[in-house]
Amino acid sequence: MQEHLLMNAVTTYINQENIRATSTGFIERSQVVLGKRVQHGQVVFQLKTKEASVLGEEILNDPDIKITGIIPIHAKNSGIITQLFFQEGDYVVDGDVLATLARPQSLNVKLYVPYEYNRYIRAQKQISVHLPDGETLRGRVGQLLPSEEVISQTTPYLVSLRPFRFLPENLNVTASVVMRDNPQAVVVPTGALQSNEEQSRFWIMKIVADTLAIRYAVTPGIRTDSLVELINPGLAPTDRIIVKGAYGLPDTAAISIVEKL
Repeated sequence: MQEHLLMNAVTTYINQENIRATSTGFIERSQVVLGKRVQHGQVVFQLKTKEASVLGEEILNDPDIKITGIIPIHAKNSGIITQLFFQEGDYVVDGDVLATLARPQSLNVKLYVPYEYNRYIRAQKQISVHLPDGETLRGRVGQLLPSEEVISQTTPYLVSLRPFRFLPENLNVTASVVMRDNPQAVVVPTGALQSNEEQSRFWIMKIVADTLAIRYAVTPGIRTDSLVELINPGLAPTDRIIVKGAYGLPDTAAISIVEKL
C-alpha cells in the first residue's frame, strides 16, 4: 500500500530566444506567425532602415548607389514562435524584441513542493505527472530553483519528462510522489474504521463466535479513498470484522449473521 503526496505544477520552457531588431527602422516583411516552427539561420524578419525609407525606392534602385536599406534578421536557434510583438509596417528601435522562440526540447515541468515535504523530493527521483485529460507521464526531478514562492511558500523544482512530450507552456498539471510504501500492509475498508469525536482513539468491530461484535483497538496508517492501513493490528486472516453498519455499535454488541439478500 502506498501513500502519495499530490502537488501542483505547470509546464514551462527553460530555453527561449528573444529575436531582437538589429537596427532602427520599419518591418518590411515578417515571415513568421504564432506557433510556426523555424529553423536555425532562417530569415524571420526583414527591416528597412529609416534612412532608406526617407531616400525612397527611386534612389535605392539606382545601380550606382547599391544601397538596399534592407536588413535580414535570422533565428539563432530552431524552435517554435510563442510570442509575436510586431507586425509588418511597425516602427522598431534597435534592440526591440520582435518575437520569442521556444526550443521544444527544453520543456520542463515546474513543480511546487510545500517546504515541509522537501525531504521526499530529491534529484533524479522519479515522479508521476498527471495531465488534465487524465493521462499520466513519467518525470524525473532535476534542478532546485533558488527562490521560494512568496505567496504559496512552496519550493520550485524543475522536472523533465521521460520520454519527451510536446505540451503547451503554462499548462496546469499535478504531480505525485510516493511518501510511504508498505507492500505487506494489513488494510480494511474505510467504512470499517470507527473513532471517537476527537479522533484520538480508533477501533474496528471484530466478530466473535458469530454472535458478538467487540471493539478492537487499532492504529490507522496509510489512507486512500477506499482503504486504510492498520499498524500492528494483530489480526489473523480468518478474523471477521464489520465493514458496513458498524457506526454507533457499542462494545460487545449482540449480532446475528444472515445471508445477504
